[in-house]
Parts: sequence; structure tokens; C-alpha cells
Amino acid sequence: MYGLTKKNRSEVLDKIEKQKDFLYSHYIEFNGEKVQLASFFKNTFINADRYIAELQNRVWSLVEFAQERDLVNVFITLTLPSEYHRKKTLRNGKLIRNPKFAHQDIRLFDIFTKKRASFYNQLVFKYYKTVGRVRWTGKTKEVSLNPIDYMPPAASKKLTDMWTSIRKDRAWKDLSSSDRVYFRVTEPHKDGTPHLHISAFVPKHAVARLVQAIHRLYPAPLADISTSYIPDNYKLYPKVYKRDGRWHDAYKLDPNSKSYIKVHIDNAVSYLMKYIYKTLDDLREGKGITEITMWYIYHGICRFYTSRTLISLNVYRPLAGRFNYTLLELTQQYKDDMVTVWLDLETKQPKIIQYQDAIMWQKKEFELKQYDRDDCKPQEKPIKLRTIDVEIDGEEFYMYRSGSKLYPKTSQTEDFTNQDEYIPPVTRMKMVQLWNYYHSLDPNDPTLNLKHFGLVQNTMIERGLLEGEIVPLDEYNTDIYYDEEVAI
Repeated sequence: MYGLTKKNRSEVLDKIEKQKDFLYSHYIEFNGEKVQLASFFKNTFINADRYIAELQNRVWSLVEFAQERDLVNVFITLTLPSEYHRKKTLRNGKLIRNPKFAHQDIRLFDIFTKKRASFYNQLVFKYYKTVGRVRWTGKTKEVSLNPIDYMPPAASKKLTDMWTSIRKDRAWKDLSSSDRVYFRVTEPHKDGTPHLHISAFVPKHAVARLVQAIHRLYPAPLADISTSYIPDNYKLYPKVYKRDGRWHDAYKLDPNSKSYIKVHIDNAVSYLMKYIYKTLDDLREGKGITEITMWYIYHGICRFYTSRTLISLNVYRPLAGRFNYTLLELTQQYKDDMVTVWLDLETKQPKIIQYQDAIMWQKKEFELKQYDRDDCKPQEKPIKLRTIDVEIDGEEFYMYRSGSKLYPKTSQTEDFTNQDEYIPPVTRMKMVQLWNYYHSLDPNDPTLNLKHFGLVQNTMIERGLLEGEIVPLDEYNTDIYYDEEVAI
């Protein structure tokens, strides 16, 4: 799903585990105490609860700001043209290959001879195609034929350019900066092609003009628009647009208008929050890393952006938890010149945050250090295997450390207490199987084959599940009546 191969998933899991290993193995010293680097870090898979809490704070602060100014919600969905979609969806939901992907269906013409080209390179060509026959019409269009230019990273950039062109239109730019608020979420289709959900807040008088501008730049189905406010001169007309083989009603200025509002949103806040939590619910419920999260990580796509309405997070984050200021309150104090931020000339990052004449925060330089083995506290509790939970097409798997092999989740509960159960060779056992099997053996059992126990113990040491030195099997006495103590 989402266009990821098994190799892509493995690369993502390796990347996550390496990042975790770095964050948990490094620290800084603060007031003589070692503070783990991971405690300062947050994203969708490390300290996810803190990441989601901050995201919620940003969203609700923007919503509160918009409500105070009596702004209404315009919900926009931008979809890319057919050449960006590797697959297309049939009415029954089945995905099939899209012959138009990366302009694979175009007919190429030589720019100079104006005849059909017999070969081409993967740079930029000018072309025009007609239905039924091939001929030169004099019209040209520049396109790239390189498939890389239509993959998710490039597609995400194209969506950003589409939204930028809307914000450059007079329908948006003529509004004051405090009357144009938005946040946007990038989300993948099932074939991995991204699309963009934008929740914009504007005054009521600006809704009609903005809707017309969006559809002028990107006619449906490239742009879908729903609003929490229907302009007075808009009416509900039947059979305005067709979707999934059915005609649907929509709000239009007049019967001949090509611009329309698809849905009147009753609860704007709930409507827009649904699209944000769609990619985060699995992490909040503790189901592990799913393929949609892997898609963001593999392609390096940021899922969430906001307008610069509120104060920068680089200013808010150092003060969070130390002062009882909300993001909205801190923004207002900054606008009232009560809070002053001094930036580093080289990094352009906050160096000193000052409230009137008092310094609230000052950046300190810390040396990043790595834990030694002696720094690790002895674990009194049983060792918990470090695994990553993975969900693929509804099936649950787990992966050990930075390995690339996936194991069915059911194997974590396997027990070897049933004597009739088939036990695989020790060297072929999975990590969790080996762990459970080792702890099911009793070295004090006089009927236990000590060489077999030694093989299991050496395998545990080789795989890093047990500390100690590997002991040659010849040193294990196989006499079940041997009375000498054996070091375990």
C-alpha cells in the first residue's frame, strides 16, 4: 500500500532504529546530571504523545485566533493531474496501472521537422496530441518525461506550488495578514500519490471571490471546495458535478458558473481535525508504525504546515512548561512588544528571549556525549526485547532492532511448554522463539543435555540477547549424573 515495496519498508525501519539508537545512546550534562538526548526530541515515532499534543496546541490556537476575528472556514482539497498517479482506481476499488503516468501516453513531435519523433531523451520536449490521428497543430507544451519528476517528493513540491499560486492571487493577497489563516496536511492516496488538504480561514465577504479564484486556477476535479459559510448569492443546484458515476448537488453563483462549493460544513472544527488525526490515530493508540507513517519517512515529506500567524515554535518551545503562556498569549505579547527575541547572527535561531527587562530564557552551549558501557545502569527487571511494531495491510508484524526481516506478531506469544509442539533447530529459531526457549530450559534438570543447553546459551550470546563469553561445547559434561557445579 501507498506504493512502498518490501525493500522500502525495510529501509524505513532501519532508519528509525538507527535514529533511536543515536538518541538513546547520547546525552548532555545539565547541572551535573546526565540527560538523555531522546528526552528533548519528539516526532511521530519518538515521544509521539508530546508531538501530537504540540500539534493540537498549534491547531486549536489557530482556530481560536480565527474565531476571535469571526473568520469562516474554507476547506480545500488539491489533487494532482493524471500524469502524477502511478495507478488509477476503478469503480470497484481495484488499483490498476495508469498509462498516463509520467506522460507515457504522449505522441512526440520533432520541434524542427514537425513530424513524429522516432526517439527522445528524458529531458524536456514540446508536443501536442490529437485524437484519432497524428498531426502537427502548431501548439506546444513543455513537459518532463523523467518518471522521477512525478514521484511523491516531486509531486509534493508540485502541490506546494499549486497552493502558492493560490496565495499569490489577489483574492488572497488583498486580505490583511490577520484575515488569512491556514494550515495544510499532505496525505497519500493508496497508490502513494500525495494530495493536499487545506483549511483556510477568511472573512465572510472574501469567500465567494476566493472560491472563484481557486476554480479559475485549478478547475474541478483538481480542486474541491467546501465551506462553513455559504455566500448569500449562492444557491443549491442539482447535478453540478459527477463523482463515482453519480451526479451530486452543489452551491453555485448561477447555473452557468463553473465554480461551486461542494459541501456546506456544519461543524468546521471537527471536519478539519478528522484529516489531521487520520495519519496519527494509529500512533496515538499504540499500534506501532504503519505504512502511512513509513510513506512520510521514506519520501521525506512533512505532513503538516501552518501560516505564520502565530509566533515561531523556536520561541515557544523553550518556554513551554516553564511559563503559563499559551501559544496565542505569547503571540499577542510579542505583537505588543512585551516579549523581545534576540537572534544568533549565524544560525538565525533565538539566543535570548526577554520579557520587558527580565530574561526569560538564554541559550546555553552543551557538549553532546555518548554513554559508556559503565554508564548503563544494571537492569533488575527481565530484559525486554527491543522490537518495532509494524502493520501491513491489516496484519501485525514485529522487527528486532535494526534488522530487515519481519516476523508475524503471533510468534511473540509462542511458548515451548507443549512437548508435542515442533521445535525448530536452535540456529534457525527467531529472536523471540530463542529467548522463550532458553528461559524454558532448567539447567538444574538432571535429564537436560548440557551440550544442547550450551548451544542454546552460545546462540543467545552471539545474537546479543545474553551477556557472557562463548564456551566451547566440549567443556560441557554430558553425564547426567555428574555432580560438579556448572557455571551458568
